[in-house]
Amino acid sequence: AVSSIAVGLRGPLLHVAIVQAALPQGIVPFVFAKEYNVHPEILSTAVIFGMLIALPITLIYYIFLDL
Repeated sequence: AVSSIAVGLRGPLLHVAIVQAALPQGIVPFVFAKEYNVHPEILSTAVIFGMLIALPITLIYYIFLDL
């Protein structure tokens, strides 16, 4: 809350920032896996499953907090 006031985030922009920050960031490991050919297909599947698990949990948490 304090950091959102310091940066000036309010309303829908704050809500979007919270949801984006809570989602897993898998693109950087995928780029490295693709670059060095270290099982990129397995990692891409893991990133998709991680997103499918994290998105509903994040949205439920978001609604529960009534932000």
